[in-house]
Amino acid sequence: MLKNYFKQAWTLMRQNRLFTGIYVVGTGLSIALVMTLFIIFYVKFGPVYPEYNRDRTLVVKPIKRYPKGKPENWNIYGGVAYYVVDQMLPGLPHVEQVAGSVIDFWGDYQVSATDVKPFKATPRFANGAFWKVFSFRFVDGQPFTQEDVEAKAQVAVIGESLAKRLFAAVEGVTGRHFAFNGRDYRVCGVVRDVSNATPETAGDLWLPLLNAQYISKELDRQGLLGNVFVSLLVDDAENFEAVRSEVQGVFRRYTLQDKDYEYDLMGQPDPYWLSTFRQDVEKAPDTMELAKDFLYILLALLFIPALNLSGMISSRMDSRIAELGIRKAYGATRRRLLEQVLCENLLLTLLGGLAGLLFSYLIVLTASDWILTLFDKNIYDTSLSTSLTPEMLFNPAVFGCALAVCVVLNVVSALVPALGAMRHPIMESLNTKR
Repeated sequence: MLKNYFKQAWTLMRQNRLFTGIYVVGTGLSIALVMTLFIIFYVKFGPVYPEYNRDRTLVVKPIKRYPKGKPENWNIYGGVAYYVVDQMLPGLPHVEQVAGSVIDFWGDYQVSATDVKPFKATPRFANGAFWKVFSFRFVDGQPFTQEDVEAKAQVAVIGESLAKRLFAAVEGVTGRHFAFNGRDYRVCGVVRDVSNATPETAGDLWLPLLNAQYISKELDRQGLLGNVFVSLLVDDAENFEAVRSEVQGVFRRYTLQDKDYEYDLMGQPDPYWLSTFRQDVEKAPDTMELAKDFLYILLALLFIPALNLSGMISSRMDSRIAELGIRKAYGATRRRLLEQVLCENLLLTLLGGLAGLLFSYLIVLTASDWILTLFDKNIYDTSLSTSLTPEMLFNPAVFGCALAVCVVLNVVSALVPALGAMRHPIMESLNTKR
């Protein structure tokens, strides 16, 4: 039966090419914009290289500090102190690893090698657990260890592109030396390049965290304020709330011991997806407001075009009332007729969906340098590559969303006109002029 429906739909499409073309283009443009949003959010939330453990990651970003009893006089830095990563959070129940890192995109860092003139590179400083929380793909060598971090060893993990620029090779680079801001560093490993689409791990090279000039192992007068971002790898996402309570308890106990200051986590640690919306360092994100904003965007991009398409289908159904009357006279049920109309429209919608999906890939690929910053101020350094990999674009989640959008658009745009056309009595339908 479905085969016959689609055959008839194909025949009608060939007979009404102008209608088919307008419908497919209109559907394609609508779905392209919606799918562009889905692709952007998959890149931000989904398991992509090297952040495959996002679903088990809690994040702590900047925290507030203020004199006791005076919350209005708060102070804030870019993150937390190294002491938090090194002493306070390791060993908590359900926490497998505590990664700490900071990307220094504001410094003027230069790298060079023999016969290679100095050029700018963006370093990320990280601790030993960083390599266990995030799944980097090493093409040569291995990561530095926590012992290297404690010893402030002058070792580095570099990306493929940087290895090619420095040594004109990717493999066999381990053990070779290069200059980083005039200091000699040894390469301990080479990893596949990391796109700036994953800002929590991006960088040209990765160095031991304590090698950063503004990171200290001991607490200073700023207390727990610092510049380190914390990523907690939890054994199971079901334990998120337990870990959040433990982390907040650790900070609460530290605050009780501090005679002068109090600390405010502002609702942290956040699940990874929520941390991407923490754009305002002064307060926690309003999830209800975010949900409403994206719902309005979705309505504008999906249902407004659906109303326009519904008008086109309604006009088309007026010309087919006599046909529907003949079928009802021969015993076709209302349900069978509705199935036929929806199947015919679904074929058109799927063609438009395919065109829209391809167009959305074109939009994302050609605008990758800026499109990811639409909803995320955490894309820190626009000089880093924001190329999107095949695993970011071609995945079951994106195709599933495309199919769901097609089905919703089909039902919304075709159901009401079809029901209206079928309400006509048989005799009235048969006497309708074609």
